[in-house]
Amino acid sequence: MKINPFYIIPNLFTATSAFLGILSIIYASNGKIEFACWFVVVSMILDGLDGRVARMTNTSSKFGVEFDSLCDVIAFGCAPAMLLYFSIGHSYGRFGAMTSCLFVVFGAIRLARFNITTSDESSRYFIGLPIPSAAIFVVAMIVLEKRYAIFSNHSFILLVAAFLIGILMVSNVRYPNFKHTKWNLAKMIFLIIILAAIFIRPMEIIFTCISLYIVFGLLRCLYVLIAKVFFKKTNNS
Repeated sequence: MKINPFYIIPNLFTATSAFLGILSIIYASNGKIEFACWFVVVSMILDGLDGRVARMTNTSSKFGVEFDSLCDVIAFGCAPAMLLYFSIGHSYGRFGAMTSCLFVVFGAIRLARFNITTSDESSRYFIGLPIPSAAIFVVAMIVLEKRYAIFSNHSFILLVAAFLIGILMVSNVRYPNFKHTKWNLAKMIFLIIILAAIFIRPMEIIFTCISLYIVFGLLRCLYVLIAKVFFKKTNNS
């Protein structure tokens, strides 16, 4: 039985993503926090490419899906959690350790749910915040705190934010799935502007974009709930 040699390409992207996740943990343990955070960012780029490459080369497989999820737990679950602990969590004892552990657990639950509802989530929306988005939010938050000391002596706020982000991963809040975006000239120009801004202030712009993405999902969920209540009242009147 001959195996398509192209099958190795998307899985190589996936394996590299996990590899960088482990490197991130190693560098973080040696105190190189900001440098370690960038490994997670690169992992997210590779994670976005593996699926597209698999579809382009017609090499999608059940193995690839499961392998991708296992590697995501490492790159976007364990790596951000350890970065959070080594940078901030260790200063808050059990609370810091608990927050880091729960982030991994919630991320694993998010991936498991995604795997068993793939047919439903192949639509325009994800159910729950995707784990790569959650991971990038956490690492960007860590980098900005290191650079600007936004919260000064109140860095436990970052732990609370990471915990809430973990809750969003296992929530029913829907988030846009850009894999099915239909591109036109206006969207392409907007993307180019975003990329140019990232070139100037990479982590700041990444954090802003991810924050807007998270807030959009929450506002959309709030709008839907209000619309349902208003619609029920209208029907009952």
